[in-house]
Amino acid sequence: IFESGERARQQGHFRNLVMLARVDGEVSNLEQQLLNKVARRLALTDEQVAEICAHPEDYPNIPPVNREERYERFIQLIQLLVADGISDKKEEALVKKLAIELGFTPDRVEEKFPIVLEHLRKGMTREEVLEQVM
Repeated sequence: IFESGERARQQGHFRNLVMLARVDGEVSNLEQQLLNKVARRLALTDEQVAEICAHPEDYPNIPPVNREERYERFIQLIQLLVADGISDKKEEALVKKLAIELGFTPDRVEEKFPIVLEHLRKGMTREEVLEQVM
């Protein structure tokens, strides 16, 4: 009945990704593919994914406890932002807001956001970007 702290953090992160995918009014096929990939990586069941997608407001955003995980989640948010090749100011603002909720300072977000964005647009993997920004 009660979820572990780690499971709740994973669900909260997936919730953030769902909210970001929906911010422009529709979830593209590429965004959905990334959501599915992240859900598998987080070991979320189909039922959990469906519930989070149906009621994201029921899942709190619980920030990671370590620096590396914080950066990984920040990078995943930006991966979703660029997944469909289109990013707008509304999506970017939500990513920055969620990054602050992850525990980044506003200055750190403004410093790291364009670097991560550029690396991902160049085709670097999440792991490669992580090495560059940490």
